[in-house]
Amino acid sequence: MKLWKKILIGLVAGILIGLLVGFDYSSYLATMEDGKFLKGFLHYKKDIVGFLESLGKVFIDLLKMLVGIIIFSSIVSGICHIHDPKKLGRIGLRTFSFYFFTTLIAISFGIFLTYLFKPGANLDLAWAGASLNANKELSVLDFIFSIVPSNPIASFATGNVLQIIVFGILFALAIIVTGEKAKPVLNFIESIAEIMYNLTHFIMKLAPYGVFALMAAAVASIGIKVILPLFWVLLCNYLACFLQIFVVFCLSLKFLARLQIGPFFKGMKDAIVVAFTTNSSSATLPVSIECATDHLGVSKDIAGFVLSLGSTVNMNGAAVGQAVAAIFIAQAYNIEITAFKIIILFFTSLVSAIGAAGIPGTGLVMLSVVLNAMGLPLEGIALVAGIDRLREMLSSVTNILGDAVAAVYVAKKEKQIDEKQYHAVTWLE
Repeated sequence: MKLWKKILIGLVAGILIGLLVGFDYSSYLATMEDGKFLKGFLHYKKDIVGFLESLGKVFIDLLKMLVGIIIFSSIVSGICHIHDPKKLGRIGLRTFSFYFFTTLIAISFGIFLTYLFKPGANLDLAWAGASLNANKELSVLDFIFSIVPSNPIASFATGNVLQIIVFGILFALAIIVTGEKAKPVLNFIESIAEIMYNLTHFIMKLAPYGVFALMAAAVASIGIKVILPLFWVLLCNYLACFLQIFVVFCLSLKFLARLQIGPFFKGMKDAIVVAFTTNSSSATLPVSIECATDHLGVSKDIAGFVLSLGSTVNMNGAAVGQAVAAIFIAQAYNIEITAFKIIILFFTSLVSAIGAAGIPGTGLVMLSVVLNAMGLPLEGIALVAGIDRLREMLSSVTNILGDAVAAVYVAKKEKQIDEKQYHAVTWLE
């Protein structure tokens, strides 16, 4: 059975068990002559909820265990891979600029829609760490200075994600400058990245049980009102992705690339289907390159460079998901999101989208990075884990279309696109 199906089963089972455990049985006790079993159950009710919370905490702790190393290794290997002195320059600058600004817009859509619909309002979840984080508001200068690590080892030990990110970027740049002598270190870090991806895959197999335990504990504590907001969370994600696709991407094609919009979607239809069904930007990359070169007339050099780069660093759909989930969880736990936390959200969503592997399931791991940096409870991951697969369907499509629009735009600017081939594409091709 597919993992996403198991997670959905865990979600539903957790809801049912949570309702069963959290139900008020006092009226039934009054009418029962012998309620020994029910009394015994009620006696251990708190222990059952506590066990479920502890079981869910184990899953959260496993995610925490991954964060520091996977972010560091992904950022270092990703930055070093995209360094190509022959191709960076004018093409690289245009590509990076397009990716950067469209990702910021995607995050803005996610934040705006989540504030508009307020899916987490009135959930009133309790968080044990609230008092510990009550007085941690920083000024702008404090925030800037706080992300510079004085001791990288301490940053890993304390789980300071922002400092790990800064150290990873600087470390990658140092590897690039060092050149050939740094190759063994880069190979070692790439091996660590692969190991961490495999470890992530293993831990995600435990997700159904973690989601079951956390959801059961949450529903037992607060009841069925936790379910309806998930629909609104998914709606916020979908609307933000649609805005990104049909507003940002279409306007980019029309006014930046100065090309017709219809042929683009016709030419990318195969990649859209693959991305939607596999939930993987990386798995869709070969199909995206084929669509861009054979259908849209983009040169192989531009398509190979821009799309390969995009599959690593341009995750518009993933960035939307991080932003929506973070604001939703803050609303659910009644945690105020200040202007500084919004800045942190933009920064971490952008970097986590860059650091995320384009494979299903990594969204939850990257979400833990965002929540950690913003000082939000990681327990909130359980609230959105059950709908993560549904979110990833459209997110993956948004990711690959953003890469393709960038390839078309750069190719047009560099005069490396066959416009006759682009406009000749049909739905039947």
